[in-house]
Amino acid sequence: MRTITVFFLAASGAWAQTALMEQFQFESKLLPNLHHFLYTLARARNNAPDRERAAVKGAPLDVEGFAALSAERKKAWDEAVELYRANAASLNISYGPLVDVNYAVADSKLNEIQPKLREALSKAEPIYRDVWWPRHDASNRAWIRDLRPRVEALGPKIAAQLAAAFHHDWPTGLLRVEVTAYANFAGAYTTDDPPLITMASLGEEQLGDDALEELFHECSHLMMGTIDAGLEKRTKAAGKTLSRDVSHTILFYTVGETLRRAVPGHVPYAVHYGVWKRGWQKNFELLQLYWQPYLDGKCTLDEALDRIVAAL
Repeated sequence: MRTITVFFLAASGAWAQTALMEQFQFESKLLPNLHHFLYTLARARNNAPDRERAAVKGAPLDVEGFAALSAERKKAWDEAVELYRANAASLNISYGPLVDVNYAVADSKLNEIQPKLREALSKAEPIYRDVWWPRHDASNRAWIRDLRPRVEALGPKIAAQLAAAFHHDWPTGLLRVEVTAYANFAGAYTTDDPPLITMASLGEEQLGDDALEELFHECSHLMMGTIDAGLEKRTKAAGKTLSRDVSHTILFYTVGETLRRAVPGHVPYAVHYGVWKRGWQKNFELLQLYWQPYLDGKCTLDEALDRIVAAL
């Protein structure tokens, strides 16, 4: 169990471009890429319901160079994927037992990984290095080169607006961003103990200004304390039980609207890719009615949360 204190920076215009960019540590490293690739392939082999999502559906087809391998190396690769299928494919990579594996591969601490997955990584590493890593690393680095100037130009403004909207300070600590060819079905996720953001470079939904929105979406997971406390207080008082999806849809809506205002012509990610149609249409309609006025400065945060909880 990790324990860490995360410090935050007040939304007072303190985000100089250099300060914000120094917070982000974009990395393209072999082990995190291999771990996420094996996990993605294992879930596809396991017929996971999310295997057809845009961020991961291309992984089983990513086979350039594989046919030229010897039978022995093909067998070793298949055994590694099978180990992940048996020991990881049924798990959510963003929480639970695999979180410790994510940190271990990010820090190259293989001795901290459970034996079966460590065996898989050891079997697969030389093959992945020869066949996939040059292409995946090149994709990751191109993705970082494209994203950095967008963050430099718009990041301070976006960060300040999100901190104000969520009534929560922006984190001041290091924000590690592991860039991997594949991440999970969503193309990105965050664990917060300490903050570690993983983002995919090959997903068609993780490019350009969509990547910029996803980056700040992931950072916003670190700033939902005030919103979550407000929702919990109100639902408890009303004798209701509220799904955690309510908080997540507020996050989606707020970040999307912030990016829409900051980037000319930008379509919020959840609108662009039909996220609201995945069972969240009612939440979307309530947010349009009660959260949008708050973002427009026409009501307070308390009033917006009161109305949302009352309507649910």
